[in-house]
Amino acid sequence: MKRNRKVWIGIGSLFLLALIIVNCMIVFKKDSKIARSYYIADYERVALEQQRAYLEKEAMIVPQEEIRITADANALSQISVRPGQKISMNEEIASYKTEEAAQEQSNLQSEVNAYESELTALEGILRRLEAQNVEDPLTTIDSEQIDDELSVTVATEVTQGTSLEAIATIEKEIAEVERNIAILSDRISELSFSNVLSSPSDGVIGDVIEDNGTISFIIYTDKKDLITYVSEQEWEQVAENQSVELHQSLVEKDAQSESLTNSEDTSSLVVNEEELLGIVVEKQTIPATNSLWYNEMEKVVEMPEPLSFEVRINLDEAISNKPYASLTNAKIIINEASNALRVNKDWLVTKEFTSETETTEVHYIYSIGEDGKIRTNEVDVAFEDKGETILTSNLANEQIIFHDYVKDELSNAFFPMPFEIPSKAALQELDWKQYAKYLIF
Repeated sequence: MKRNRKVWIGIGSLFLLALIIVNCMIVFKKDSKIARSYYIADYERVALEQQRAYLEKEAMIVPQEEIRITADANALSQISVRPGQKISMNEEIASYKTEEAAQEQSNLQSEVNAYESELTALEGILRRLEAQNVEDPLTTIDSEQIDDELSVTVATEVTQGTSLEAIATIEKEIAEVERNIAILSDRISELSFSNVLSSPSDGVIGDVIEDNGTISFIIYTDKKDLITYVSEQEWEQVAENQSVELHQSLVEKDAQSESLTNSEDTSSLVVNEEELLGIVVEKQTIPATNSLWYNEMEKVVEMPEPLSFEVRINLDEAISNKPYASLTNAKIIINEASNALRVNKDWLVTKEFTSETETTEVHYIYSIGEDGKIRTNEVDVAFEDKGETILTSNLANEQIIFHDYVKDELSNAFFPMPFEIPSKAALQELDWKQYAKYLIF
């Protein structure tokens, strides 16, 4: 009797175990239709804001323009400046010997004539380029369109670019030539009234170079730009007119802000600094070569190898509290999306839908509705950045999204119990009666 009882108990236990196993398989298999609740461990609340992807680079402060004025060393009677000296517009740089002034006027006029010939050649090329179909961005430039008068650098930039890029290059060269003509014309006018060589701009004397009987005065203008150097791969991500995030310390702070910042009690002070943006005004298409700024930057920053390309950044506000060759951080904005959220790319669920003509990918992300049930929200991928995906969607701020294995839509969800350790100050406020109440009840 006892033996039969043990047999039936064993059979019953095996049957119960089999029933539990089958039930678990039915409930927990991936395609199960049985309603269940899911424990959500990894989740966050949506915060929709401006999302950006950056190319972060070290940038150096440089003069916006470098003006070079050359004179015959034997024609000068006195040099009035030295490297590093501040100089104002029309301030004397050097003075000519009386008998040499007329000859210098003649030499300057010869330079003006040469620049005017170059200007005519550039304007001719510009007219031919504008006659092409500039609306076609794939239009290339035939090298035969480049006149012999153009330098190798300009010829290379034009032949390597599209029609629109070539026009921009020529217009830039025309502006530079016109500026040189204006500077030389002013010097000729000055020599008509005096024997003084004066500065055409406010700035700093960068260098005074004597070479082969000539003296060159290099003037750094007061207006400053930033330059940085990018690799060939980074060069493809950078485009002219891209915005660049810059550090607020580049521009002079308001006196009231400085006094508040320097005050002793700053615990309740909230500083709402406006965003400081620059813009990429030029990216060189020819690898950078040794220059003053390249060499200075190479001393303190590891330059891209094997090739470096110079990128120039301009900002509307004046850089007034930083010297030349100072370094700062520049964040070139290479991608941007408004009203977007940033999530780990693993959180994205991608489903393929195949029609007769094509296969379409649709992206989803899991969210929790107000009723506590799981839902899938269709989202658009704006771009990816450093292992994260930037999404634009109809998700609302503060809505809960999460990452886990595939979940059934409209299933219930529950979260970890909140756990918070009270602060030391909160514990000190409790007396023994309150401790006893919590321990007993």
